Amino acid sequence: MAKTDQTLEKEPSREEQDNHPRNKTSERRRGIVRSAFVALGQFAVAVAVAPLVLVRGRRHAESVVVYAAPPSFFLWLLILTGFVSAWVVNRQWVSPEFAGWVYVWVLVYFIVTLLFDLSTQRLLLWVGIFSLIWLLSKYVEHVRNIAVLGFVFDYLASLNPKLDPGTVTVLSWLLLLPWIGSLFYMVFNGRKQFTPNEIGEFHFGVGSELTDRSGLRFRTNYRDILEAVLTFGGGDLLAVDNHQNVIKRWDNIIGLFFSWKDLDRILHQRSVVDEDSDEVDQK
Repeated sequence: MAKTDQTLEKEPSREEQDNHPRNKTSERRRGIVRSAFVALGQFAVAVAVAPLVLVRGRRHAESVVVYAAPPSFFLWLLILTGFVSAWVVNRQWVSPEFAGWVYVWVLVYFIVTLLFDLSTQRLLLWVGIFSLIWLLSKYVEHVRNIAVLGFVFDYLASLNPKLDPGTVTVLSWLLLLPWIGSLFYMVFNGRKQFTPNEIGEFHFGVGSELTDRSGLRFRTNYRDILEAVLTFGGGDLLAVDNHQNVIKRWDNIIGLFFSWKDLDRILHQRSVVDEDSDEVDQK
């Protein structure tokens, strides 16, 4: 019996199993994979939260950080429309014909935004022109029984566009890449920090730029209402001198309409300091 016990191999302990080179390598690989998934999840959360951060900016007692959007940021409208329309068509909540027309008009809106700058006056003017043309065409059709715009509308309706969920989903995934690129652009090249004394800009791979605020006045300009909608109340910020010459401008500041109150507070601090210093010098 004793001889049989001696022939039995001694089982390795738990500590020896953990210290085995093969087990160490496997554990190291699992750690790398786990870290990669954690990093991927953090990146996905950052991308999802980034629009909210960019719109709200970063506000502190002595500074306000805003972001300027490139034109590729406008793609969010097409991306969202594609995903939502494909989802509701697959669930049969709306017809492919209705979703197709919605996607077509959203695409037209996006193209017009890129091609033209429509201020409030211009937008109202063109709406009035098209409304007048439509009313005149209806009058001619009713009185003279002559088809004017009705022929055009009937022709477009006869084309019967339909939304294909697979096609718009693929387009949305492809357009998501340049949209994510626009977020990186805004973080690394579109960030503007306003303080009572200066305006700081950072350009990745190029360097930083500081603008002295002395003698400058600031005003907002919403040159394109369509772009303002796509940038969540965004607009242009202009720095002018005492002769109303534009010294510097920052286009498509995201959420400028909502962040202007905080910007005005920061920009006003310098003017108050300058007025106090002038009074001291006069005394």
